[in-house]
Amino acid sequence: MKRLPIVTISVALCTTVLTLAQAPPKPGPEQQRLAAFIGNWTFAGEMKPGPMGPGGKMTGTDRITWLPGGFFVERRFNGKSPLGEMSGVEILGYDSARKTYTYNFFDNMGTMGAGTITVNGSTWTATGGGSSGGQAFQERCSLTFGAGNTTLAIKCESSADGKTYAPFLEGTATKVAK
Repeated sequence: MKRLPIVTISVALCTTVLTLAQAPPKPGPEQQRLAAFIGNWTFAGEMKPGPMGPGGKMTGTDRITWLPGGFFVERRFNGKSPLGEMSGVEILGYDSARKTYTYNFFDNMGTMGAGTITVNGSTWTATGGGSSGGQAFQERCSLTFGAGNTTLAIKCESSADGKTYAPFLEGTATKVAK
């Protein structure tokens, strides 16, 4: 009877040693596609008036870098909008279990959100939702890279009910020298 626990412990230890002896995972082609976003960017665009706030010009800068390991991308952004000074962080990655790109973001105004991203050619389409000022919202955005991946046309729509969408944001990001 006492042999079973010893055998169980021995098998568990062997499994642990074999797991630790394996090489760490490496980013695959899905993660490598995120490289198009890496760099410093400037943004100029317009926020449309609606449930998310008043309309007006928006400007900003993004610093997009790899997180250690090369599996995820971190976007730090700062800018000015009709709502005031904005700053925040967004993490982009590939969920290999669900076979989809994902994003999560948080900003200094208490807005947070998450969703998934599909890729078709040079267009990345983000669909998700979040909350801002105690109000839930749904969003969908298209980000289309220009030639050489040095420009990014951005168009976003938002919805309070998930059924009726209205334009929320439109602009262009341009990659600048590091």
